[in-house]
Amino acid sequence: MDVSDVYYDKFLINGMQDSQLSEFKGGDKVRLRISNGGASSYFWLKYAGGKITVVANDGNDVEPIEVDRLLIAVSETYDVVITIPAENTAFEFLVTPEDRTKSASIFFGDGIKQLVSPLPKLQYFEGMKMMNDMMKMNGDLDDMGMQMSLNQMDMNVVMYPEITDQGQEHHDPNMPNINGDDRYNGNKLSDITTLNYAMLRSPHPTNLPPSNSVKELRFELTGNMNRYVWSLNNKVISEADKILIKKGENVRIILYNGSMMRHPMHLHGHDFRLLNGQGDYAPLKNIVDIMPMETDTLEFNANAEGDWFFHCHILYHMMAGMGRIFSYENQAPNPEIPNPRLARRKLNAEDRKFHFMIQNDFATNGNDGEAMFSNTRWSLQSEWRLGYMDMHGYEVGTHLGYFIGKMQWLMPFVGYDYRYRKHGMDVQENNIFGQPDKKDTRKAFSVGLTYLLPMLVKFEAEVFTDGIVLLTLMREDIPISKRLRMAFYGKYRQGIYGGIQIYSYQKSWIIYALR
Repeated sequence: MDVSDVYYDKFLINGMQDSQLSEFKGGDKVRLRISNGGASSYFWLKYAGGKITVVANDGNDVEPIEVDRLLIAVSETYDVVITIPAENTAFEFLVTPEDRTKSASIFFGDGIKQLVSPLPKLQYFEGMKMMNDMMKMNGDLDDMGMQMSLNQMDMNVVMYPEITDQGQEHHDPNMPNINGDDRYNGNKLSDITTLNYAMLRSPHPTNLPPSNSVKELRFELTGNMNRYVWSLNNKVISEADKILIKKGENVRIILYNGSMMRHPMHLHGHDFRLLNGQGDYAPLKNIVDIMPMETDTLEFNANAEGDWFFHCHILYHMMAGMGRIFSYENQAPNPEIPNPRLARRKLNAEDRKFHFMIQNDFATNGNDGEAMFSNTRWSLQSEWRLGYMDMHGYEVGTHLGYFIGKMQWLMPFVGYDYRYRKHGMDVQENNIFGQPDKKDTRKAFSVGLTYLLPMLVKFEAEVFTDGIVLLTLMREDIPISKRLRMAFYGKYRQGIYGGIQIYSYQKSWIIYALR
């Protein structure tokens, strides 16, 4: 589970971290239009002056709902009404990112500042343990009997157990007893009301007009957080055709989030009905925040010709390819796009981009390093150990691989290995089978595969053209404490050898290494 893709140093409301609107007096009611303009941050909203009354969502009216807090997704908009309850007091409206690292505030009123009780510190590993219990060995998620459709359950209870640890017990029959933990069965919900989509109700019917044609589409939100690849039905935009729809037909989209992150899915050019159990009065939206393991159903009438983008609004997920294009059949060419093929090539180029990574460790007798050049599917990797003298030797291994499968845990590859080391004496060394040892001078091609095992342990098997077989087990970035990490590797190639490193991120030093 990943709470926030990117750590930010500062959060702002209208360009300021802390501001005050002192013109408001006791008894005033203020309507706020709150738009999340962040690239990837969700925000919790709380108000020190009492309840927050939600009156609109994504520009569409809803029946007023009083809540104590709400979470606003990237690009989502809420209209809320707050009341200034007293004179000579400035009441804080607090905005806190989902990872609780920092905050921003705006105060309403003039006088002594009344602060909001901040959200408790994120219990990241508690939430992650719960989410991991719901993951099958093949990478699919198991809702363990919970009702995850039609927004009937607030997944925040699972992802953020610390926000439910205060207040009265409230039994929710949809929550199972997980690993004997009665907290989830009793579901220690407080008397604090948190907004969820099931509460949203349109003040007027939103039924779609009758149509002879209904087009139903199903998408699974897929991704690999380790490699940062995001897709729909395991295809990025460049791998998928446009989705053709007909003007006048009703379109139904069924979304299932099979990843361990939430995604704010946004449709351009249309408002859609979000089926949330409110029947004819389902709210109209154009962004839906879909949580892990959740299934949402959207429907809209195709009444606005054009090519319309449907995508995750977390900027980095969108750029990685998590989206589709809806296109109306037999529509007139768009005069603002004189070269549609060129425009599509530019869009496809975004998720096909390669990124480059390199790291190198220097020592007194040489240096070790690795480089990677990869995109959504392809990866070119090279490792080297270079001595400063011939007796120390040189070694370079290169792999070109292609990731396959929904989870991208498997990568077949071809490779090339070059080694050279000059002995002080001209002596031929043999291995335990009496064969000439080729570890000193060697040029060989190879084929192999890399597979990601549980606990992020990487297994690699490689067969070379000179008959050598190499087997590797390794894991990097193993947390020992808040400041220390460990890495290890073990290899078999005409013998078994390995290494362990313990290092600090903050100080960038290795305190113990064994090879």
